[in-house]
Amino acid sequence: MAPFTSLPVDTTSVSSYFSSFPVRTCEPEALPTIQQALESTISTCTAAGSRERKKANYRHSNPAGNLFGLCLTMCEADRVAYVSQFTEFLCIVDDVLEDLPFGEASIEHAILRQALYQGYDHDDYEGRVVGKMKSFLREIRRELVSQNDAETLLLLQTLDTSLHNRDSSDDEFQTLEDYIPYRKTNFDYEFVCQLLRWAMKIPLHMGPEEEKLARKYEHIIGVIVGLTNDFFSWEMERSETSDRVRNAVPVLMVEHSVHENQAKLMLKKVILNEESRASELRHKIESASGSSEQLKRWISAMELFAAGYSFWCATCPRYNRPQQEESFAERC
Repeated sequence: MAPFTSLPVDTTSVSSYFSSFPVRTCEPEALPTIQQALESTISTCTAAGSRERKKANYRHSNPAGNLFGLCLTMCEADRVAYVSQFTEFLCIVDDVLEDLPFGEASIEHAILRQALYQGYDHDDYEGRVVGKMKSFLREIRRELVSQNDAETLLLLQTLDTSLHNRDSSDDEFQTLEDYIPYRKTNFDYEFVCQLLRWAMKIPLHMGPEEEKLARKYEHIIGVIVGLTNDFFSWEMERSETSDRVRNAVPVLMVEHSVHENQAKLMLKKVILNEESRASELRHKIESASGSSEQLKRWISAMELFAAGYSFWCATCPRYNRPQQEESFAERC
């Protein structure tokens, strides 16, 4: 099945969007599919009136564009719902478990992972906070396994690894170089890449040489999206109470002994430098005579994913509305 039709987005009026990447959206055609996927995920994984449900609904209140409409422009139309469900599920997991102390969060992640294994299907223990999410994950696993597709089984294995690793360190990072691998892991980035490949019906593992190039490009895009999230979310995160604030801004403040504003300027420069690296590598891949159309399509999709996510971060109320103007529901 082909992707939904996508259209270019005019970003010139959005001064906060500083990325060099062009943005597209498939929202006009895809929105009903995305909304249905979101409604089922949010209603299943959160309780009515809960802080997590308010945060989930607020996440998708961006008048500038739907998060998934902006990011999934090259995914097959019949798999957009699955990508939306998995991604929203991980966002909710993050919203819930980031408020727990590190040790408790690690235990809850382990309990949640049981939903990926048939052997735990009759285990009624749902942990302290992940019960609804565990039930959701169990049902979507059953649905996908019933399709009897080897690539889908590999995707679920990657998700299991991601849930194991995503909050596995309580270290304080002293340099951006040390922080970036953690940022990608905490972003579930390996799983996100595999999920997008699966949704485009691109093999999860290409031939050796093309896989090497694809991974190199994925790494650069991972740095861009992870640090872009940090850049725009810092104003919200700086006031949160947690035993593990994870953001590149305070890391740069420590590493270079600079004030917050200087650290944000440094972070912006890092992001733009990574975009330049991505563009250079894309040009190299596309101009090489041996590059397959499959690899070129994947590179295009990753750039559009990064562009859409960056645009969403630059415009969403969650990160950009002045705190003094927000209600409790909006802050959540």
